Amino acid sequence: MLKKENKIFAVVCTDIQMRKVLMARLAVKLGFAVIPSDAMKLIRQDLEDIDLSTSYFVMVSNYNFRGAVHTNQKLYEMAARGIAVIVGVKSVPREFQFITQAIYPEDF
Repeated sequence: MLKKENKIFAVVCTDIQMRKVLMARLAVKLGFAVIPSDAMKLIRQDLEDIDLSTSYFVMVSNYNFRGAVHTNQKLYEMAARGIAVIVGVKSVPREFQFITQAIYPEDF
């Protein structure tokens, strides 16, 4: 079982399909699903598909940390409260490395 550090899980991969597969595996490790195909059903494409005010978890396959600062703050607050926040990214900018737990393909 993966240890939750109250940070944003950032699955880092340039290929979006591979990113989704890795996110599904992570969701299984965190206990959100039994098999990766079930976990794939929980992953959303964009953050706009999720209502952050009522979410019990956040799984987004295409996120950009350089977007809205307010959204980054909200996601970090959710993660700090113990809510699982998993985002798929191409890279983690240096200024956001302290609030993320980066997970790369070789970690699986």
